[in-house]
Amino acid sequence: MKKVLFLLFFGLFSVFGFTQNIEKNSEKSIDFQKLDAYIQSSVEKFNLTGLSFAFVQNDSVLFSKAYGLKNTKTGEILNTSSLFNIASCSKAFTAACVTKLVHEKKLNWDDKVITYLPDFKLADDYITQNLSIEDLLCHRSGLGTFYGDLLWYQTHYSQTEIIERMRYLPIKRTYRTQYGYQNDMYLVAGKIIEKVSGQTWGEYLKQNILKPLAMSETRVASKYLSENQDLAMPHLNRNLENLYIIDEHAALSMYSSVEELSNWVRMLLGNGSFNGYSVLSPEMVHDLFSARTLLPVSTYHQTMGTYFRAYALGWSTFDYFGKKIVEHDGGMPGYISKVTLIPQLNAGFVILTNDMNYLSSGLKYKILDMMLNDQDKDWAEIFLDFQKAGEREDKQKIEKKYAERKLNTQPDLKLKEYAGTYTDKMYGDAEITFSKDKLTLTLLPAKEVFTSPMTHWHNNSFHIKFKDNFLPEGWIHFSINENNEIEGFTIDLENPDFHFFNLNFVKKK
Repeated sequence: MKKVLFLLFFGLFSVFGFTQNIEKNSEKSIDFQKLDAYIQSSVEKFNLTGLSFAFVQNDSVLFSKAYGLKNTKTGEILNTSSLFNIASCSKAFTAACVTKLVHEKKLNWDDKVITYLPDFKLADDYITQNLSIEDLLCHRSGLGTFYGDLLWYQTHYSQTEIIERMRYLPIKRTYRTQYGYQNDMYLVAGKIIEKVSGQTWGEYLKQNILKPLAMSETRVASKYLSENQDLAMPHLNRNLENLYIIDEHAALSMYSSVEELSNWVRMLLGNGSFNGYSVLSPEMVHDLFSARTLLPVSTYHQTMGTYFRAYALGWSTFDYFGKKIVEHDGGMPGYISKVTLIPQLNAGFVILTNDMNYLSSGLKYKILDMMLNDQDKDWAEIFLDFQKAGEREDKQKIEKKYAERKLNTQPDLKLKEYAGTYTDKMYGDAEITFSKDKLTLTLLPAKEVFTSPMTHWHNNSFHIKFKDNFLPEGWIHFSINENNEIEGFTIDLENPDFHFFNLNFVKKK
């Protein structure tokens, strides 16, 4: 596809010039002309739809610019005011809300979740009885990374129903010792904010954080977006997609721009103060940035200059060439976001993209190097290689599936005998219908997108491809008992974000 990248300048060169010194507590100066050229060439190299960037230091936005398009179908050009789903960067806002309630003595960090949500339950009774407010925000609940995300992704379940079904998720980590990244636990935190404040998570967030930060265009969920708002639409490989998250979700549903997120960054770097107004206290900011759950440090991390990693409250922390870095990433189909802070230099930056990519991580290291050391690594190229390696690995896995297919086999039963209603106790019901000699699978909680024709693969396995473009092709495997009766099926659909391997559908009698 021919690249069409419209590169506009929305920065502050006219005020500050191309090159600005990293003034206070700095070790190096940043050449923003060089950085601009690097970002521009990287956007082209990754063939991204669009990227928006802002750099903040000493309570000022020193550089801000948008690259590319907000909509490939209309050709509309991206602006620094364009709104993106910031996905898991929403967690930091939720953590700030909870921290505010704690410091106002309306909550305690060691309060039990069941004190506020008596019906809350997990598969382990001890964890159910002891899970604390702090546990919710630092990913040490005992659940595995992304476990339970299928409960909210594209489903019709209410937040109450999602929390009800979490009791069936398997406990895979050691409680309070091992890290397991959780979106559903932040959903629970949002419900506790509602219980304590008498306001929904979104209402509380708007009143206590967004309004004092003048983030008037930021929205807590896509259902609140208006037609005249400047929206960067999501894309997959430059193909336009529909918005994925409609309702409020305290882990991932916010929409914002680099312009308004710059206010958020200024406040955090300013110990909670923004334009003379105390949004958070310095003690609250300290709480948010303080490490809670240790993360492993690989040999590769050490070669990159990192020897410490941890999760705080809605933020990840690590060291890089002697400086503490506080950051969070976000990812939803069609969006990647990153907010990175270097508190010791009173500096930070925001990267938002409306396509899937590894570039945001590459740019992060490039900018940190420009500030902290004399390296001149082409981090964008390094992370492009990572991305290509991942794509090759995914392709090889699919090729292996096809190579292992057993040809000239038949299912054990007539096709119509596979039809029926099946249920997974955590996820809900699935329906297989038989019509015109063909089978169709539909996962009813997300029936608009999780539906697919079933093509016989081999033996009692069938090939599927859901309507959701974010997900790859997959397979379902039926188990047949000694009486030649179908017991149920499992789904073989490899995806790092949504864990179909946790589902076990049993046929209803």
